[in-house]
Amino acid sequence: MTVIHRVDDDNGELAWMPDGHTFCYALVRRAKTTLVCGTLPDRAPAPGLLLVRRGDPDQVLEQGKEGRTRMVSFVIAEGGHRHFDHVGRAAGAGPVNQAVARFPSGRMVTFLTFDRPYGPINSKAEICSTDQSVCFPSQP
Repeated sequence: MTVIHRVDDDNGELAWMPDGHTFCYALVRRAKTTLVCGTLPDRAPAPGLLLVRRGDPDQVLEQGKEGRTRMVSFVIAEGGHRHFDHVGRAAGAGPVNQAVARFPSGRMVTFLTFDRPYGPINSKAEICSTDQSVCFPSQP
């Protein structure tokens, strides 16, 4: 299990891969936990990426309170040597959190999470590796 981002004792994001094709991701907040497990797609969404998951709300959505809700996205990138950050950062977007997991076989992946305000954001905003060889939209 890999801790991607720890806010405090009750809040954070975790990920693990029980094998080379299966992933699990947990978004843990005091009032809500989202757990998603699945298999990696047969085709990578883009070179260098294994999975790009749309954002999950960080709290129970209540009508009229959407402005306090953050959408947290989860990405798995191949390898562990890249650092990712915003390029053309969307207004209100949080930092890119990342952690590397190494498997007994030697394979490495980078788990990433990032949050943004609820609702649409700048469609040109991206998150890229430092060398910009791997990029994906800030709102997958």
